[in-house]
Amino acid sequence: MKTFELANGTQAQVAEYTEQDIHEYQNPLIEALPPIYSQQDVIDHLSFYPAYRKEERYLEDYKRVHLIQRILYYFQPLPLHLQLCSSIDRLLRFGYVSRNPLSNSYAQGFVDNSHKVVNKTFDKSALQTGQTMSVIGISGVGKTRSLQRILDMYPRVISHTQYKGKPLNMYQVTYLTIQTPFDGSVKTIIYDFMYQVDLLMGTNYFNRYANSRLSTSQLMPIIAQIARSANLGCLIIDEIQHLKAIKSKSSTQILNFFTTLINTVNVPIIMVGTPKSMDILQSQFRQARRNTNIGNVMWNRLEKDEIWELFIQGMWKYQWTKEIAPFNEEFSTLLYRESQGIADIAVKLFMMVQLRAISNGEEKITINLINNVSQEELKIVQPMIQALRNRNYRKLADYEDLTFPNIEEFLEREQIIIDQKQIMNSLKQGGGRSSERTKLMDDAIFRLGILGIDEKIAKDTVSNIIAQDGDGINLNDVVKKAFNLTTPSDTIVQTLPNKDFRGIVKDGRESGLTAYQSLKDAGFIKVDYSVSDVS
Repeated sequence: MKTFELANGTQAQVAEYTEQDIHEYQNPLIEALPPIYSQQDVIDHLSFYPAYRKEERYLEDYKRVHLIQRILYYFQPLPLHLQLCSSIDRLLRFGYVSRNPLSNSYAQGFVDNSHKVVNKTFDKSALQTGQTMSVIGISGVGKTRSLQRILDMYPRVISHTQYKGKPLNMYQVTYLTIQTPFDGSVKTIIYDFMYQVDLLMGTNYFNRYANSRLSTSQLMPIIAQIARSANLGCLIIDEIQHLKAIKSKSSTQILNFFTTLINTVNVPIIMVGTPKSMDILQSQFRQARRNTNIGNVMWNRLEKDEIWELFIQGMWKYQWTKEIAPFNEEFSTLLYRESQGIADIAVKLFMMVQLRAISNGEEKITINLINNVSQEELKIVQPMIQALRNRNYRKLADYEDLTFPNIEEFLEREQIIIDQKQIMNSLKQGGGRSSERTKLMDDAIFRLGILGIDEKIAKDTVSNIIAQDGDGINLNDVVKKAFNLTTPSDTIVQTLPNKDFRGIVKDGRESGLTAYQSLKDAGFIKVDYSVSDVS
């Protein structure tokens, strides 16, 4: 696929059109999307298994701490992911059916909406063809990450220039994600929508309208025009349960805003939230009815079955402790008991156990270690885990927004322990290396002194050689290199005969002296005791 960079840095994909077998999908905006994938294709696209090499288990402690973070990227597709992917794909494609840029109604929609912008009016009576779906599940089961993983299968921005030989100059934004506001303000949603479009496309809608005095009803046709111009495929509204904490009137206004946006622009909406949001969605009959078009996805925790085994076994191979703990049923059961099938907790507990095993020197995952780390580090989620064990679903509502274990904070604490151990080892090793280096230098300087090299010159030369070649060099090599560096070759030729033992001994013989006497007279043999005649 060809891509190019927009002025703000966003990568846009050049549209490549694929013939569609389904008649109503014969539409440039649909033909530019990836093909409808088979289940096997979806699995291949969603799967992510981080790099792993057995040799990495023998790296230094402080390096293995970094490797363990790879587990956060592990993604094992499960049946629910395939269901969610199919639902989103159908929602996205069907949302474009009524917005074919080759049709007369497409152009007429811009004209009609521009009149509403000028007149600052908004007609809510429109053909209702838009659809919504809800993704509901407790915190930590992987809703947001899985949703993003699926959306990554689609190019974020597509550039159209011509279609079948005819000009077609437009951009296509396949999806946009905004957060549900805590203050319950419809204007906050509108401004967030503008801001996210600006970030993606480099436009200036937010600065243009955020400080205006336009009312919500006056901003609505502007939002509709932006969505039309961007050929928005679908809008994702995350954390929809925030509406539970605001006044009923405000939450009703926001839901009405969503409904109006769907009906007038025909942009599908995906609402993501915890079970708390079910009451909000069901309180609005129109919204609840429209949610049944594609279907709700109820994202429950994993059960202790073959799906759990698939997930946990896929993760189990990522062990960076020096000793591998083979996977068995006892480990599987214990991890499930401590996480209750919540993927986020299971992954973070697995990481924490390895970090602890490295920091305390145990270097192996054990049952006791898992129990200890769980009791110490998962205290904050124990009430929710206990409610799940007891299947007390009413009690679970109190823990939906509980903060999960902070793996970064735990990593930092264990890193400090590992760093302290590393510092002490380095200091000890450094002290040993220093003593060996000092002895090497002293011995080399002494030998060079015997060879007539000045002590200061010998010291500087030996120091440079050891610094350059490292502590692995032996004494003989140091002396040889230092002598060669401090004694020019021509000097050696001139002075060596006068000091060569062989020459001294030869000259002594010619004078009738023994080798001993010749060397003694030359000053190479020192007598530290007196010699007396005992004859």
